[in-house]
Amino acid sequence: MPKKENLDGRNKDIDLKNYNDKAGVSLKRMNFGLWVAEHRRRIIKLFIAFLISLSAFFFIYSSYYFVVYLISGDPNAQLLNDNLSFSARQAASALEISSPQVFDNDGQPDLAVQIVNPNEKFMANFSYCFKLGDKDVACGQAFILPAEKKYILALASEFSGRPSELSFSISDIFWRRIDAHQIPSWADFYSQRLDFAISDLDFTTAALSGLSDKINLNTLGFSIKNQTAYGYYEAPLNIFLYSGSDLVAVNRYLLQNFLSGETRVVKISWPGRFDAVNRTEVAPDINIMDDNVYLKYQGTSAN
Repeated sequence: MPKKENLDGRNKDIDLKNYNDKAGVSLKRMNFGLWVAEHRRRIIKLFIAFLISLSAFFFIYSSYYFVVYLISGDPNAQLLNDNLSFSARQAASALEISSPQVFDNDGQPDLAVQIVNPNEKFMANFSYCFKLGDKDVACGQAFILPAEKKYILALASEFSGRPSELSFSISDIFWRRIDAHQIPSWADFYSQRLDFAISDLDFTTAALSGLSDKINLNTLGFSIKNQTAYGYYEAPLNIFLYSGSDLVAVNRYLLQNFLSGETRVVKISWPGRFDAVNRTEVAPDINIMDDNVYLKYQGTSAN
């Protein structure tokens, strides 16, 4: 029986290598699709096994550090008590806290305590309280920059007792390590943001001011210039009066919207008797590590 011939009368073998679909589907794609269809169940099982392994890894990782946390306790509390056994490169030394001081202010004493941060690569945010026994007298939040010595102030407090009964404590301390990649030189970073020039500083005692015969009213005046390239929404200034090396009075003044290049003239009336004052100090108290303290660019002041 004769073989069936094609239309042109010749026998031809079908060669799949020469297959060319007009829709653009190549033979390789067809073979890959066929392989995927044949091994679909195995591929799904392998993918599920991968997801299970990934989940197990993160579960073990999280569980390990949770157990470490339970055993070691709160790292911030341990840093505060200087009991954390990290390496010298990681650990922060506890803040050094002096005895609180009380300054008379017409029945509402001003309170002050000096704290020192001995760490050159750590700053700290914390909560604090001046206490009289178990009673909170004045509480708040504060910060201290690396290697900084500063005073925490509580003005016009409700304290009524002997100064020796007053105590000071800090809690909820949060340490922040200075990133050397972002801030290669802390000294430069600090000076570029807190370069305020104080001039014409003049404190006049009540005996010389002549403002009032009935109350002791002193005056303090000075000029302050923002020599930095930064403007500040608020620039708190802590003010200290000294008699020799002894601190005898404290105060606080707030500059708002303090522009780069601007000069402000400040005048303050200050009640009390401070006849022995021979030195006055004005110190900015700005958390320069907080981006929210900086004014958005508005140019510099012409003052």
